[in-house]
Amino acid sequence: MKRTSKRQIVELMQALGVRAGDTISVAAFIPSLGLVEGSIAGLTTAIQETIGPEGTLVVPTFTASFRRGETFDVKASPSFNGALSEHVRKQPGAVRSTCGLFAQAAIGPKAAELMRRPSDSCFGVGSVFANLFDADVKMIGLGIDWDQGYSWFMHLERLAEVPFRRDEAFTGTIRQVDASEGPGRAVHFVRIEEIPWNRDREPVGHELVASGIAREIVDAGCAHRLIGSKAVAEALVPRLQRDPWCMAAMRGTP
Repeated sequence: MKRTSKRQIVELMQALGVRAGDTISVAAFIPSLGLVEGSIAGLTTAIQETIGPEGTLVVPTFTASFRRGETFDVKASPSFNGALSEHVRKQPGAVRSTCGLFAQAAIGPKAAELMRRPSDSCFGVGSVFANLFDADVKMIGLGIDWDQGYSWFMHLERLAEVPFRRDEAFTGTIRQVDASEGPGRAVHFVRIEEIPWNRDREPVGHELVASGIAREIVDAGCAHRLIGSKAVAEALVPRLQRDPWCMAAMRGTP
């Protein structure tokens, strides 16, 4: 199996366009990197070394707690976004947002500001994703397919009000870091099940790479990408408003 040193992780991040002081959001399919020196801790260290002490690292730590009828424990509810997200959210100084569906976590000087929940919305105006896009966070996918781990696409779809999704509110209990509990609410932009459709983001993804909005490095058959959030929003929200189906396809269509 491929072996990847921490230095090679730093070099990969730099080649993608990550610089000291950046704020980045990272989703990672760890096997795409092979055996990383120091395992998940080594990967996290290498990413943090790349952005330096003035940089901020964000990871998705989604739980779907309210959809499952579970209490969302800000401190303890595990993420289903993989080992990197679990490791980061458990670090001293990590700040986690309080969404009972799509919580995120961050480490760094901007963590508290970015994880603040302006409203109950999971996507669109007033969401934590809006905080990230307003801050022009660099979105990074390590070995992530266009149709899988880039959840921020739903934020753009919500801004464009695509016709195959709708708002749906979920409620439950939130257990805060101090162990106090209270009611919580999260408004998801769910798919409309009566409309038979699938994600089909790959053609648009290739266009983003060709246009330079996304920077892509392919290594051992795995694609690693960096996408500027403001640039992709400026490109895709108007396009989605003109053509809502540009990143989706009706089932049964070629």
